[in-house]
Amino acid sequence: MNLKHILCPVLAAVALTGCSDKEDEPGGGEKPQSGKYQLSGKVEKGPFVRGSSISVQPLNEKMTAIGTVFNGEIRDDAGSFDLGQIELASQFVRIVTDGYYFNEVSGDLSTGQLHLIALADLSDRTTVNVNILTHLKSARVQNLMQGSKTFAEADKQAQNELLTQFGLQAYESTPAESMSISAGTDGSGVLIAISSLILNKRSDAEITQYLSTLSQDLADDGSFSDENTKSIAIDRAYFRNNLDFLTSNIKARYLELGQAVEVPDLRYFYDWNGDGIAGNEINDNPQISLSRESVEFDCNGGTAEITVTSNVVLSLENPKDHDGYLDITPGDSYVEDSFTQGFYKDNDPEGAAISVTSTYENGTLTISVPKSERHTKQTATVVLYDQMGDVRVSIPVSLEAKPRTPSDSKPELGEQGKAIVSASFAKLVSSLSWMYYVERGYTGMYKFYDVQCPMAVYDNYDRQAFNAAYGALSMNKQVIKSLTNAGYSDAIPFFTLLNVLIYTEMVDKWGNIGIVELSQDEYTLPAQQSASTTLRYLETKFDEISSCFSEGKLNANFTADDAFDMPKDVWRLAKANVYMALNDPSHAMPYLQEIVDSRRYSLSSGNEYEANSGTILFVKVPDEVMPGHTMSYYSYADVLLLLAECDIATGNAEKATSLINQVAKAKNISVSGNGIADIETLRKQLFIPRYFAFQKRNNLGGYASYQHLWPIPSDQIALSPGWTQNPGY
Repeated sequence: MNLKHILCPVLAAVALTGCSDKEDEPGGGEKPQSGKYQLSGKVEKGPFVRGSSISVQPLNEKMTAIGTVFNGEIRDDAGSFDLGQIELASQFVRIVTDGYYFNEVSGDLSTGQLHLIALADLSDRTTVNVNILTHLKSARVQNLMQGSKTFAEADKQAQNELLTQFGLQAYESTPAESMSISAGTDGSGVLIAISSLILNKRSDAEITQYLSTLSQDLADDGSFSDENTKSIAIDRAYFRNNLDFLTSNIKARYLELGQAVEVPDLRYFYDWNGDGIAGNEINDNPQISLSRESVEFDCNGGTAEITVTSNVVLSLENPKDHDGYLDITPGDSYVEDSFTQGFYKDNDPEGAAISVTSTYENGTLTISVPKSERHTKQTATVVLYDQMGDVRVSIPVSLEAKPRTPSDSKPELGEQGKAIVSASFAKLVSSLSWMYYVERGYTGMYKFYDVQCPMAVYDNYDRQAFNAAYGALSMNKQVIKSLTNAGYSDAIPFFTLLNVLIYTEMVDKWGNIGIVELSQDEYTLPAQQSASTTLRYLETKFDEISSCFSEGKLNANFTADDAFDMPKDVWRLAKANVYMALNDPSHAMPYLQEIVDSRRYSLSSGNEYEANSGTILFVKVPDEVMPGHTMSYYSYADVLLLLAECDIATGNAEKATSLINQVAKAKNISVSGNGIADIETLRKQLFIPRYFAFQKRNNLGGYASYQHLWPIPSDQIALSPGWTQNPGY
């Protein structure tokens, strides 16, 4: 018997019967059916808190309210509810919740209540989660059902349309009603991403208003207006750099509730480049190669091409600054550190600044630079970004200096240059003044009641001096870095000299310190170095800048215009002090003798607080240290007394006596003829800086062994892993 001829009519009849009875099926979407329905779930914005209200309203096929409303409440702070079996007039329901909630963007509980809705067919499911997505699509579902679609058809279409507005249509098969923030699934990522865009920087009232605006906008035609799309793009831009905070806030909240939840990688749930597909911009394994790693132009400039092979989309524009809707003019390159713009006066005229023009098309990066108009090397960096705004290609670009001719004058500082030099010199003066202030009290050169020997590790003046010194060193380090990047090599020696002056004083006072130039970056504290290591480092730095200073005298009162007139005598005396610290007077002597032989200075009868013919480096002490004070930090009397000390150490007592007597006669101070004792008398009465160093070199002052160094401030030890306190403290 041929079964095919018998079965076909039977199957056709069954199919026709099924079609004719569709309106009687539970959940078919056309006729409401009363009965008992099971209902549980979660209410999440973040999670609603315990005690928030929930109501269930039966609906007919046109989403019109029928029957009796059932009321309940949230049972815990995770937003959970379980209403058990409830008697309802229809399987179609509107679930309405009102309550306080956890804001995952701010990390706090809300101060106002939020109203959320979900539409559901309870014949199709017994668990219904109420969240941002169910709320946003509810009005659209209602509109579609009034146009004769079944609930299932309307819900599916509305979910697709909603997720498409956020580039998340790939997740349309996961019903919003089953998504939960705490599930750790892709649905969690979808829910968190859209929720964060609604919350971002809005008050509770603004969130309610924004939800209503978006819901009604979607209800009309299944899409958002240009204005709302722009708003979403602006909010999305904020989260480029804040997803970690979002993730940590969610995890922390659920830990408070006794739950350890996983949060998916949220980067994949935002449409960062606005192409309509979330997450396709991300590539955690970029493969990029360049035909050349840098571009160097001679002073005539020119054009260079670089072939870029990449498995990720690259752009000259940074998406973090330009999200398609933000009113930002994109740039095509980073042009030298703005900190040094206008450093030299010849930078200021229009067209003098380096101008890098870049294009990137079809894997070719083209870089053009015009002819140099400066007498210093210029640098810039051209970068390519991926679609997440991360720098994937960084090309250093340099333009050689325009050669100087005999008619060119020395460099002249611009306004920015003067400001930088003045600020740096002021930091130097502050650090030297604080160290000098503490030294005067500690050594008994001047009787202070607030500074005495010994000092404690928490002494405020010790800390002030230490911090002032490191503040000056750190600033100069950054200045030197910026000048190096800008190619301003002729300005660097001035700032290097200031730092070696400070380091020399710090080694004298604290011994083992850290060298900021040797730290990995500006955020890393320098490692502690031995005193001898630091002094040898300074010796090297002196040698690097030995030819960078001119012969002559400095104006009594330093101004920024004097930066490139810093006399070599300052360098000579500074280097001599390093050799004295190294207990090497024979190497210090030639530098001191060169100053004497120059005959640029003479001794005066005035004290060392006043600028006079013997001044080498004169400064005004800041009022915060000693109001109204000035100081000959370097003076001719200092040179002669140092040279006399060297002569005594090397066996030339007769010459030493002659030098000591010159100073004593000019200053009208009586001496005994005892070389070292006379030097001590003169240094103390003239208040010449570095008296402490002199005392230690000659075993004077009656210090206990540990008092030959000051205590490193306790807060510095606490902040500096690996540092040790000086012995005895």
